[in-house]
Amino acid sequence: MTIVLRSLVVRSGSTTLVNGVALRLAPASRTALVGASGAGKSLTCAALAGILPSSLEVAGSLTVEPDDADAGSDPSVSSPAGGEDGGVNLLGLPAALRPRGSRIALVPQDHSTALHPLIAVGRQIALASQAAGRSRDEARQRATDYLYAVGLDESFADRVPGRLSGGQRQRVSLALALAAEPALIIADEPTTALDVVARAEILGLLSSLTSLPQAPALLLITHDLPAAAICENIAVLHDGAIIESGETLAVLTRPEHPVTAAMCEAGAEETIDGALAAAGAAA
Repeated sequence: MTIVLRSLVVRSGSTTLVNGVALRLAPASRTALVGASGAGKSLTCAALAGILPSSLEVAGSLTVEPDDADAGSDPSVSSPAGGEDGGVNLLGLPAALRPRGSRIALVPQDHSTALHPLIAVGRQIALASQAAGRSRDEARQRATDYLYAVGLDESFADRVPGRLSGGQRQRVSLALALAAEPALIIADEPTTALDVVARAEILGLLSSLTSLPQAPALLLITHDLPAAAICENIAVLHDGAIIESGETLAVLTRPEHPVTAAMCEAGAEETIDGALAAAGAAA
């Protein structure tokens, strides 16, 4: 199933914080949403995940649609909410109330908000799998499988998060997201505070997730342009609106908008090829 976001608008009183953001996220696709701090990335992420503060006003539509439904249509054009969930606009629903098939899993920048500090990580992953409809025995086995999928063996299952490095906690957060069997995984600034080696490993892991059976879509939220090179498509956010989008390599090597060009120049010390090579070496 394809996640389609149309004409997202987020307001605080009379102030528009996000204006007209549109994304089409197909299974096994990788899309980067990039921008400087304050561009609206976190608000867009929260709207997709169903965790926007109730004090904010939201408009637009978020639907789950069959993969072959108007694949070439422009998601920036508003249309009646339809798709798998019978016309339900998911933007109006908190994450806990959304239909199972529309699950959107968030890997937050702050791991402490995703992982319980006192529960073994294997148990946490198994509970997430049970919440996705698996039996207790099946969920226990799947917890081990998900750990292996993110590059950790079963010996990590009995550890609490405090006994893990930052990179290992990031991997467990990804395993927890996979256990929800989502249509979309949102990785919010996943390379923040990681060293060079751990950063390359996480980028390689994120790139490999979309090759798994029944792979979800990946939306990478980042201000790090070289990291965005693991994605096939990119959307550049500035002042709450998408100013440029397209195939990642084309946008980053031939930017059309001055803001995108400035971001590319600022990140020129680490080349796109270098980021891709690092990610490939870690995979």
